Amino acid sequence: MVNQRLMAVLLLGVLIIVPLTVYADRGMPHDDGDHPMIFGVETKMLGEIARNFMIFSVTVMVWKPAFIYMNKNANQLFETPKESKKKLKRVDTLYMRLHYWISFAAVVIGGLHGYGSMEKDNGWMYWAGWAGMVLMSLTGALMLWKWPPKKVRKGSRMLHTQRVVLILTIVLLFVAHG
Repeated sequence: MVNQRLMAVLLLGVLIIVPLTVYADRGMPHDDGDHPMIFGVETKMLGEIARNFMIFSVTVMVWKPAFIYMNKNANQLFETPKESKKKLKRVDTLYMRLHYWISFAAVVIGGLHGYGSMEKDNGWMYWAGWAGMVLMSLTGALMLWKWPPKKVRKGSRMLHTQRVVLILTIVLLFVAHG
């Protein structure tokens, strides 16, 4: 359990530090060529939005263990444990709804970004990374909708919470964009 928490914190740190270095790099000269537009928005901007949405989605790896810990230890952590548990549950419900919708938006916007940037040499890596996002979203949807067959639920939970799938997806996206 400690290894999973450490892995989550390290991954979150990487996901925070890497985008910050990208933003810091904006002072450097770039190609100011025309970027394709989709629905009046540059595909480059769509990619940035999808990346930020994906970063938010991944924060669930920190939120869920923290929520479970606070809920289990409410008697020691809070003066009014019963009220605190209710508030935590409301925050968790809101957070998870945001997680569902923002993750879905990241997949859709990322797909539009990829479609608009199809002239790249590493196109297969873009689509492999996007396929990882789709896989995580579909398995998350199966968990949310509690699809009846127990084997389907167990398999989707295993795939959705698998850190290897997430890390592979992120690596493919970084390499494709690098």
